[in-house]
Amino acid sequence: MKAKGIDASLTIFPVGINGFPGDDIAIIIGVLLEEKGLKCIELSKAKFSPSSQSNLQTLADSLGKFVKAHPIPTEYALYSEMILDMQKRAFTELREIVVDKTGAIVWTEKLDSTDVAFRHVADPDPMGYSILLSERLGMRLGLTAETTTNAKPGKLSAIFRDRFGMPTEKETAEMPKLEKIMKANFKKSKLMVYPLRINGELNRQGAAQLIKMINGAELCKAIPSKDTLSLKLRTREQNEMKILWNMAVEFRDHIKANPQNADYLLFADYVFNPQVWKQGYVHFVVCDRNGEWVIADLQNSGQAEFQNVKPVSIEGCNNLLYAHLEHYLKASVAEAIREEIHNSGIEAANAKFKQLRVKRTEYYLSEAEMNALGYEYLSSKKNEEAIAIFKMNVEAFPMSFNAYDSLGEAYATAGEKELAIRNYEKSIQLNPNNQNGVDALKKLKMK
Repeated sequence: MKAKGIDASLTIFPVGINGFPGDDIAIIIGVLLEEKGLKCIELSKAKFSPSSQSNLQTLADSLGKFVKAHPIPTEYALYSEMILDMQKRAFTELREIVVDKTGAIVWTEKLDSTDVAFRHVADPDPMGYSILLSERLGMRLGLTAETTTNAKPGKLSAIFRDRFGMPTEKETAEMPKLEKIMKANFKKSKLMVYPLRINGELNRQGAAQLIKMINGAELCKAIPSKDTLSLKLRTREQNEMKILWNMAVEFRDHIKANPQNADYLLFADYVFNPQVWKQGYVHFVVCDRNGEWVIADLQNSGQAEFQNVKPVSIEGCNNLLYAHLEHYLKASVAEAIREEIHNSGIEAANAKFKQLRVKRTEYYLSEAEMNALGYEYLSSKKNEEAIAIFKMNVEAFPMSFNAYDSLGEAYATAGEKELAIRNYEKSIQLNPNNQNGVDALKKLKMK
């Protein structure tokens, strides 16, 4: 299979979540593999529905028999499933199986919380695990950085755009260039903020709070919109991607029909439950004065920043929007540190970190990004680099239980038992409900 590389052909079966197959995730996995260079991908119309209680070998045998009974048009077939703990509302396992067209098993893998790669997926939702799956399978298919560079959008990309309400490539082609222009000139620009849409109702007070935050940080000159905005946003749509792009299309068209005296214009849509932070989202769109899209941003409980903020109020949603606006306008400390480690080593990176974390007007520092970078090194067995990154994160975010938890894990991986115990204990002190820390500490003390 690996020898065939980009010329291997693959049928993707609907992805199971607790045994219930669904097409949407299969499409996403197909697009991700297509972006890595795989040319021939088909979606199976036949639904393989095994028992969610099956072990991996039984599951693989069942898939082989299913393919024999339901011939596929490609050389290989992929079935994957994600196991969701309904009580904890968290995914606990990812399974992947590839068989050939005769039903013979080619590859199987099971990932769970004992695997670093699974445990530290940046966004622990179906999208995040789809990315992980595509990376693991991509290696088995011989897909490389070179094949990714040369990849072209194919049939799956078109299906994805149609299913999820995505605009055409032509419509979004200019966004990266316009984003760069905005980044270079934003401090001198005028940003008009429209009334926020909060749980379905327009809200000028929330917009005023956001304007105050932006002006207080001197990101630019933010002003309120006096324009009367009446968007026909679809409130019953369940697909968040469609919700975002429906909003983006209507906002763009409104700006083009109603020009405003501002360099940039922002509209945001918040949905939140004051009692349950996971139930909601924060979407926002920025257009330039010509109505062209510059930013279209979606955040929900699957994203690390959303999990950190846990927005249950207008203020929380505004904080999340502001943090993401900063990401578009400033350079990332995490990316700068990655580059410094690559070019000059850990000692130079430590010095660079101390310089950059005080340059708030030029750089933004994200706990989630630093944490992800640390685990990137840890999963590559670069323990020294991982420890250095996690120590920077603890220094920057001393009240974060997760920062200490990650540092504890890195020390444990490196065999530094006492330092691992010390950091896990600090993590649990900050958050007694950190079960991962409690379990890890127990194991360390038993050794």
